Amino acid sequence: MIENRSAENSTIVADLHTHTRASDGELSPEELVDLAAGAGLKALAVTDHDSLGGVERAIAQGTKRGIEVVPGCELTVYEGNSELHVLALFLKLDSCAELNALLQSMQEHRRKRGILMAQKLSAAGFALEEHDIREAAGNAESIGRMHVAAALAKRGHARGAKDALSRFLLRGGVGYVPKYPLTPEQAFAAVRAAGGVAILAHPGRTQHDELLSPLFHRGLDGVEAYYRTHPEMERRYYAGWARRCEKLVSGGSDYHGPRATPNVRLGASGVDKKTLSDLRSRAAQRQYVNALV
Repeated sequence: MIENRSAENSTIVADLHTHTRASDGELSPEELVDLAAGAGLKALAVTDHDSLGGVERAIAQGTKRGIEVVPGCELTVYEGNSELHVLALFLKLDSCAELNALLQSMQEHRRKRGILMAQKLSAAGFALEEHDIREAAGNAESIGRMHVAAALAKRGHARGAKDALSRFLLRGGVGYVPKYPLTPEQAFAAVRAAGGVAILAHPGRTQHDELLSPLFHRGLDGVEAYYRTHPEMERRYYAGWARRCEKLVSGGSDYHGPRATPNVRLGASGVDKKTLSDLRSRAAQRQYVNALV
């Protein structure tokens, strides 16, 4: 099992990177909150890809189970040819008009992207229809590559979703189609308007450290130092960098469910009480300033 073995592991109170069926997670929002309660967490961020669809249900369940649910989502941005992921955390749901408009555009692009993937795959001899992808996606608002991959596997074109993803849907594959061309500035502006904070997800996985300081200057609020696959040295490195720049630190497991991420335990990586408070306080300050404008 992949664990966060830093000092934070014994004091984790919140997992701030998780997914539900609103995007490519396996669990309903209620099931995810129940799992968090069983894990002893005090707070949980729901951060579906390009979607807030699971947040309100998670909040309702969190009220029942005594868990703070942090409204959030995960956005994919592009800096040149580099793909980065940004977590929007502590969003104020009644201030999300700009963000919701952006998410609607991105979800429509995802739908069209799925159809184009199916067309490209079929042209290459791997028959796939739009209804196959919709069936794989279920009620998800955000159709993603893993839904297409699951449809390919069900059709018998691959041994499983991960096999289909690596063979057909990554850059250079016959079914590859680019994501919505969102810029960091567009993402940061929408998150600011919603009273949230923008956190660079899993920087050790994307390996674009040369972009971190410039992005801090352009509106990035912090970095997910305590990510599940970051070794101790990387956690200290990114947390130290953020704090020297007076930026925020976050952490989470990137949990998608027991089958999608079988070696990942919800809450295995996350943040302690003080770090959670720092994130919450920065968002509260932003929401106060937004209210004055």
